Amino acid sequence: MPNFTRIVSDAYEEILERAPDPGGLAHFNDRMNQGLSEAELREALLRSEEYAQKNPPPGSMALRVDGNRFVDPRGNDVRPLGAIVCCDDAKTNGWPLVTLEALDLFASHQLSYTHCRLGPFTAAGEDDPIYVGYVTTADGRVDLEQFFTGFWERARGIADHARQLRIYVEFDLIDRWVRQHGETDLPEVDPWSARNNIQGVEAGGLAIFRSAPAPIHERWVRKAVAELGEFENVLFQVGNEGFKSFSEAWEVGVYQMVKDELRRHGFSDRLVATNTQDPNLESQLDYITRHVPQAQRAGAKPILVNEYAPLPPSEVLRQVRRARRFGTHFMYWRGDHSQSQWESTLAELETIAARGRAKAP
Repeated sequence: MPNFTRIVSDAYEEILERAPDPGGLAHFNDRMNQGLSEAELREALLRSEEYAQKNPPPGSMALRVDGNRFVDPRGNDVRPLGAIVCCDDAKTNGWPLVTLEALDLFASHQLSYTHCRLGPFTAAGEDDPIYVGYVTTADGRVDLEQFFTGFWERARGIADHARQLRIYVEFDLIDRWVRQHGETDLPEVDPWSARNNIQGVEAGGLAIFRSAPAPIHERWVRKAVAELGEFENVLFQVGNEGFKSFSEAWEVGVYQMVKDELRRHGFSDRLVATNTQDPNLESQLDYITRHVPQAQRAGAKPILVNEYAPLPPSEVLRQVRRARRFGTHFMYWRGDHSQSQWESTLAELETIAARGRAKAP
């Protein structure tokens, strides 16, 4: 049987700029013995994810982590600065998602980040089935066997429009707030509670976070990644308020599902955040999100504050500036700010963003 080691090695060195790994060498040697041409070998390497990551198109927004920094594919620092539309006038601005008009507003102020939550929710909880990832039936319950196309098209539209505006969108995958209130004061909000789905499946409440995700949760996570993972400006957060109860089995389980689904679709890697504030879990995921009213000092991973109790606009801006000095990220959570406060704070953020660009190498 012919040995194609030299041809395979030369192709790897020229295209991927490295020697072939043993598995790759054996694979392509076998393929060439089965009739793969040298031109087809080179085409396969040129189409590989490794080649794409090493040769990003100009202006690529794909993020990776280098120590405690976000960097672009060429290793340049990326310092996202942005705002979240919750909670005053929340529905006007599309919360728990975001409207395209709000994205345009952010872009007009040179902002580059926002945060959305996928839920899953119910129509009763959000007052509109457009916020529900499952099909809502006539009696208001969801059908866990059918995803609602309109919701996922809307989420994809947000990701795509934000990409055109060079805004990163962090999508929260599974919202703990819904699970908590679904078993206490708002029983109608959790579609994974048996009372709220036509299958009568009980897969909600806080108990789900004590162990690895069940199949119904896995299907949801994989659907989200399949729909949104292709967009290079998308980030994922395992779950809002994870610091209150997420176990390692749950957090790492969701993280591994995201990465596996990205690979399964041939998407480039996307970063996944933990909101657990657990040092052990923070060391295992890509970056860290926190719900605190103070800028965080730099640690081993990138740190991003994306929610906190309402702060006066002046204090929000002070914490944004402190975070930028620390090399971390503090985002503007609107909270109870009026429209005039919202607009003036966004304008001040634009000034901060402009100063950051002026200092960039």
